[in-house]
Amino acid sequence: MIVHLVGVPHMAQPTEGVFPAKGYILIAMLLLAGSGRMSRQAVAALLWDDAPEEKALTNLRQLLVRIHRCWPYEEPLIETSGSHLMAGSSAQRSDLASILALQKSAVLAERVEAVLLARGDLLDTIDTGGGELAQWFRGERERFRRLVLGLAADVLLEMTRFGRAPEREIDIIGERMLALEPEREESYRALLEAYGRNGNFDAVNRTYATLVAVLKQELDSEPRPETMAAMRRILANAPRARLHVVSDRSSEMQGDADREVSATRSLVGLPRVALFPPKALAGDQLHYLHRALIEDVANDLSRHRTFAVIAPHSSFEVADSPDAERLAALRSGYLISGFMLPDGEHMALRLTRQPGAEIIWAAEYPIGLDKLPSTFRRITRQISSTLASEIERDQLDRMRADPKPNAYRHYLEGQTRLKNCDLPKLRRARAEFKQAISEDRSFAPAHARIAQTLQLEWLMLGGNDPYLLHQARHEAETALAIDGGIGEGHWMAAVVALYQRDFDYAAEKFLVAEALNPHSADLLSHHADALSHLGFADTGWERFQRALELNPFPPDYYWWFGCTIAIRRRDFATGIELCKNMSSEDAVLRVLAMCHGLMGNVDVARQYGRKLAEMYPGATALEMARLAPDRRSEDINLCAEGLRIAGLD
Repeated sequence: MIVHLVGVPHMAQPTEGVFPAKGYILIAMLLLAGSGRMSRQAVAALLWDDAPEEKALTNLRQLLVRIHRCWPYEEPLIETSGSHLMAGSSAQRSDLASILALQKSAVLAERVEAVLLARGDLLDTIDTGGGELAQWFRGERERFRRLVLGLAADVLLEMTRFGRAPEREIDIIGERMLALEPEREESYRALLEAYGRNGNFDAVNRTYATLVAVLKQELDSEPRPETMAAMRRILANAPRARLHVVSDRSSEMQGDADREVSATRSLVGLPRVALFPPKALAGDQLHYLHRALIEDVANDLSRHRTFAVIAPHSSFEVADSPDAERLAALRSGYLISGFMLPDGEHMALRLTRQPGAEIIWAAEYPIGLDKLPSTFRRITRQISSTLASEIERDQLDRMRADPKPNAYRHYLEGQTRLKNCDLPKLRRARAEFKQAISEDRSFAPAHARIAQTLQLEWLMLGGNDPYLLHQARHEAETALAIDGGIGEGHWMAAVVALYQRDFDYAAEKFLVAEALNPHSADLLSHHADALSHLGFADTGWERFQRALELNPFPPDYYWWFGCTIAIRRRDFATGIELCKNMSSEDAVLRVLAMCHGLMGNVDVARQYGRKLAEMYPGATALEMARLAPDRRSEDINLCAEGLRIAGLD
């Protein structure tokens, strides 16, 4: 940035002497001119409206000489073309020129940058004078403020569309808006709605309180009805307080005030957990890092309050020299043991209840030494979290000896309505899951399925309601708070995070869910789809094939996942072929339009494009492409290009 015309005008590079104030005005005039150029007479008449034309033109020539003398660089600030003046290449490297260019960009980050460049009003500290120049200042400053404020509102809407925008960026954009017009209620309302979509209800209340104070102090008025209506709508979407898990037996005996006590408090004593290092392959010696991994897991497990972990030094001693008496001396209620698989790249672990060696669960984890240094802590956290939650769930299952059959019936009713559902069936399914929770407040799977219905409704409604995603994430987290070992909870948390563009969290949760439910075809299909959006389409395709092996006659959404994976693999013919398995083409119009367009079947692509335009009037190719939660910009651009070939703008 060389020239600053927004806020306090100044030069970012040294000049020869003081740069003339009217030089800044001249540069701004030329940049703001519709044609990018102005005649000398028009410029002179504006800058010296009280002088005769000949004198004004003389003053303009003198101003141009001063600008030239002050600017010792090759790239000019002002260029001349006969009787016309134009902004030079250095003037194009000004904050004003950048704002005017970036505000037209299709890239959100560039439009955000345009707003952030608006650090004040146009030529903020320059005296406007009188006459026509003052009128020009009034008009252009008003136009500049409308441009920036309108752009800021649009940017806030788009960046919070998925309910997960950087809070600091919202704050800074709000600062830019309120710096331009501190009493403008529309700016406050745009901020309120942005914070609401982002789920920051503390910021919503704080911003509204500031608005009330400003209006009272400056205008002696109150917020308009539309602002108060927006507040009611935003706060109505605030997630309700999370339910605590309660003991079924104790809740019948306790009063209402005592029913929020955690179930873990009712456990008599703490179960003891022992961890053994994995057994090496026959003839091999266990690598010290594999042994260290399990020791680190044991240390991490010790933070949980619902069980006690035997120190690895003691448990490892018993494992290295097995002795029944020594094992009994550990007094462990649970044992974690495992072995290395023949490929040397995976480790199998299992959790058993002692005595009796009843297997509660078993899972495999990648442990190749080439990957271990970079993934050591992630694997450790994943295993420790999984093992801890499994033990806690097992204790809860044992405590809940009297399950409520009505809750499970409602849960199954909801599951039935989720298959190949439309929006009314989806909402009826959610009603059934809610009824299951009303029967049994600690029924974690029902919370996870509510999250699924909310996420699917968000998708069916065009992905424009972040409150649905917030509530979906809240329900998934509630399921995990009740039972951290439930695969559906991690699965739904992963799906919601993916569509909120929280890519790292989504990837982690999918891995945990798959470790808990390695043979769930539904989970594998969702994980496959997620991997394609995360940039690993080939790996996603492998999981998709595994899902089809387990579920060879799947519901429609499997084929939708397969189509989207094929596109990210640039295998458009396969994408078209998979679409034929769908019961209706309407669900895959975008896929068909993209694939035919990218294959060069322009006529067919445009037929699908026309149907899309009828279904989503006004939606652009880029907007449709951005609905998919792709991490890589090249995947977004590829989909957008296919839709443009199909005739969308």
